[in-house]
Amino acid sequence: MKFMFLGSNDFSAAEAGTKAAALHELAVSGFHVPPGFVLAPGTEAPDDAQLQDLVGRIGGFPVAVRSSGAAEDLDDASFAGMYESYLNVQDVQTLRQRIADCRESAHSARAAEYSSRRGHGTAPGQLSVLVQRQVDARIAGVGFTIDPLRGVEDFGVVEYCNGLGERLVSGHVTGSRLSIRLRDGEIVERCEGSEPAVCSAEEAAALAALMLAVQAQRGRPQDIEWAIATDGAVWLLQARPITAISWRTDCGQYTDADFRDGGVSARVCTPMMYSLYRNAFQSTMQQFFVELGLQPPEVEPEWIGMFYGRPYWNVAAVKNCFAKVPGWSEREFDADLGVNKAYGPEGPVLVPTTVSTVVRAVPVALAAARLRKGKLVQARRFAGQWPSRHGSWRRRIDEFAQTSDSQFARDLAECLLDFHPATEQMYFGVIYNNTVLQSDFKKLLDGVDAATGGTSAVTDLIGGLADISHMDMQRGIVGLHRVCRDEGLDSPAAKEEFAHFLDRHGFHADIELELMCPRWSEEPDRLRAMIRSMLESGVEPMDPDASVARQRQRYDEARAEVLARARARPLARLRYSRSLKRMLDQVRRYLVAREAMRELSAQAYAVVRSYLVEAGSRLAACGALGDPDDVFMLSASELADLAAARLDSSASDLPGSDVAATVRYRRALYDGYRDCEPPHELGSGVQELAARGTGDCLTGLGCSPGQVEGTARVVHSLREIDSLRAGDILVTQYTDPGWTPALGLVSGVVTQVGGMLSHAAVISREYGIPAVLNVANATSLIRSGQQVRIDGRAGTVELLDHCEEQVAS
Repeated sequence: MKFMFLGSNDFSAAEAGTKAAALHELAVSGFHVPPGFVLAPGTEAPDDAQLQDLVGRIGGFPVAVRSSGAAEDLDDASFAGMYESYLNVQDVQTLRQRIADCRESAHSARAAEYSSRRGHGTAPGQLSVLVQRQVDARIAGVGFTIDPLRGVEDFGVVEYCNGLGERLVSGHVTGSRLSIRLRDGEIVERCEGSEPAVCSAEEAAALAALMLAVQAQRGRPQDIEWAIATDGAVWLLQARPITAISWRTDCGQYTDADFRDGGVSARVCTPMMYSLYRNAFQSTMQQFFVELGLQPPEVEPEWIGMFYGRPYWNVAAVKNCFAKVPGWSEREFDADLGVNKAYGPEGPVLVPTTVSTVVRAVPVALAAARLRKGKLVQARRFAGQWPSRHGSWRRRIDEFAQTSDSQFARDLAECLLDFHPATEQMYFGVIYNNTVLQSDFKKLLDGVDAATGGTSAVTDLIGGLADISHMDMQRGIVGLHRVCRDEGLDSPAAKEEFAHFLDRHGFHADIELELMCPRWSEEPDRLRAMIRSMLESGVEPMDPDASVARQRQRYDEARAEVLARARARPLARLRYSRSLKRMLDQVRRYLVAREAMRELSAQAYAVVRSYLVEAGSRLAACGALGDPDDVFMLSASELADLAAARLDSSASDLPGSDVAATVRYRRALYDGYRDCEPPHELGSGVQELAARGTGDCLTGLGCSPGQVEGTARVVHSLREIDSLRAGDILVTQYTDPGWTPALGLVSGVVTQVGGMLSHAAVISREYGIPAVLNVANATSLIRSGQQVRIDGRAGTVELLDHCEEQVAS
């Protein structure tokens, strides 16, 4: 194909180069892009008559002639200014020469040097050429959909000058600069350039809307070029990812550790999900540290915040509390939770154990012991009452069709503001106490080891948990697989088994903490597809009871060994024997309780989703929302208020335009950060830890002991489970409870995030498969089909070959 028009059906993005392909995508999506055509690499330029015809079809001369290379405008390398562009091309002869000049610029020394410096090898030998109708610009410039120097996502920045923007980007003039609030387009800061250039408030608002829309379309912060024509039309000239952002430093120190391992920060988070999580997290974190005596009750930090579409928690405030506890180790705290922080020359905090620090900590220790004991009792009582409570909500859901709008609005408020918070607060309380208990247990084991000269197998001591809730789901998977294998996937027996499984486990989902994701009970074909892929691949799901028995034996041996060491020496026996046995038992009870509460939390979220879907349907039907899915763009309290106003009392004076504007803005931000990968650690003075390991050996956190060698299979979502083969080593970003069946198919696990107490660690220990978690960039450094060896105790992943990605067969 010699040429192709932007927006045409026969446009080939692969041939067009990145710049032209992006503009084609934007034109097709309705953006105001100047018409143009692309000459693919390796094709001769059309003759003069053809060129004249092509230019006529895009509106005639003058035109702009620009390069479009496959290596241009990448996520990490823009190649801005490396290739030639020409403006004000007025005739066919000049156009022909400029096409040749653009192609020749692919071989320039500056392009080759830039490409090599960015790690992309030498510059490409051929370029596509983009020819566009030139805008008769009154002002033109560039725009950043996020402030690239401050990293604040609520504001965009534009720079502009009179006429064409080339004078600005080439440095011939200093442009005028505006900082614009994206939500409403208000100018919050204006800096005049070297010449007077006028951008009105209305035009600034139009540019803000354009930046938001382009970012939403492309899924990450964008660097755009734009022009406002003499007739007032706003044109989009280019869009590419911003390659360098100075992330926020105005927010203290925050992390998404333990939020990203299948949690709310594993991907972009809806405002509804964040509000539900925040409601529980903010109150319980404050209560926990106040009750421990580590936080003044009159001072309440922002324990949780939302940045770049993802929740982060205030790690500085948490560490400030724990730093009052003698013996507290920042390094161990970070390792347990998966905080990837470089400590700098000062090193991690290690609180000294002295007479004075111990005396000050005695009330804290007593409070911690009291809280741990009480919370475990509360959790058991809560779990005992749960079947009745949860059953009541399921009956209400079954009766939606008979429930009046007024009653539904009241039930919705109760669900979002009472039922869900009560469940999550209990769950979070168990998590907090478990985290502190695990830390105390490790310190106790360190003391035992130091006193006896041995080494305790921590991962074995917390494995073999026979009562762990997720094993019940795996038993169901094994039963389903057996029936479908023996009787057939469509047999009556299989249908009955599917129905039984979904009744017990249908509240699970591929992405459990994404409320927009349907639960398995809503999409039973997802479960059928999972079982079908197991049958077709020949991979037998792991028998959970056999796994638990093996892990229980390892636990019994490890327990006997460490207790024998503690009893063998008189001083050790006196100091550690009773406390070790007592704390070990408590640690294991807490791990079981935590997983049980996780299960109840998942059931509560399934109830919440049912109410959200129904609320969306009812509010859209009465005109309060434009789309049923708009409920996910509101907070829990906002939705409850909206339902009360429009369903309960049928009020007609609700400011619906404000709701619509809020939904539009939040959806634009949600979409605009869906493919963004912000840092895991944010804030002033924070530096993320670089990928650990050297050469062919990657380093993470060993969370389930054992060594295994096999074929790596990089899986990005549970929908790719059919790519797994017997003996594969699963490599993924994270797992959550919905991944439990997948973990029952593989011989080892490597994840990009996670800690010793994360879901992947717990389930891997119960399955008895090695797991190495928190391996930075694992899904990009390891390729599917590559042979790897993992050591789940040492926390290493060895790359045994360097094959190209293979397709599983």
